[in-house]
Amino acid sequence: MPGLVEIYRQKSPSRPSKAGLALIHLGAVLCLAWVLFGGGIARASAWLGLVANVGPLERRVLLFGAAAVYFLRTLLTTLVFMKRRLSWPEAVAIAVGVGALQLLFAFLGGRQQEPAGVSEGIGVLLYFAGSFLNTGSEYERHTWKQHPQHRGKLYSGGLFRYAMHINYFGDLLLFTGWALLTRCWVLLVVPVLMLLGFVFLIIPTLDHYLAERYGEEFEAYAARTKKLIPFLY
Repeated sequence: MPGLVEIYRQKSPSRPSKAGLALIHLGAVLCLAWVLFGGGIARASAWLGLVANVGPLERRVLLFGAAAVYFLRTLLTTLVFMKRRLSWPEAVAIAVGVGALQLLFAFLGGRQQEPAGVSEGIGVLLYFAGSFLNTGSEYERHTWKQHPQHRGKLYSGGLFRYAMHINYFGDLLLFTGWALLTRCWVLLVVPVLMLLGFVFLIIPTLDHYLAERYGEEFEAYAARTKKLIPFLY
């Protein structure tokens, strides 16, 4: 854990690596557009020896919209909200990992033949609720930190009153919604794996850093606030 905690200690604009992440991610979104609308599903299905099933246009539009919104949110988070150093290996790993996941969602979801229905409606609601919790909470913290009197202080207001890592809870909701949009139920394993990663790796590492930086202020916040899921955990 000490090595992972070091990631949060290093502050740097890291503009080149952040720009590289954005460009790789943009390339993945363009590939995704080809998969969904340019014959990519049929071509990839032929490569894999599968029947070239292409799902209804409305599902493919929803899947592309989810990817496009996620790309724009990633730009905002990376270029504006993120203050820590982002190394080139980390930037490339994030961009490639997220891009590959989006392409997998597009390919498997774009092959589903069922028309959009209730599950897609629930998926859209979860996707936008999660996006709001993630980006909204980050925006609140960012604007609060801009005031000189708040520099060096722990932010625990706004949406962060309901959970210490409400932004990560937002990620869980949006990827659950995204998986529902695909109607490929095996992809629900993605938010489950994300939950395990948050609970057993990312949150403990970040909490260690926050306790080290803010001391008693963080301990008091942790004692009165749920960790990830409002009102539950």
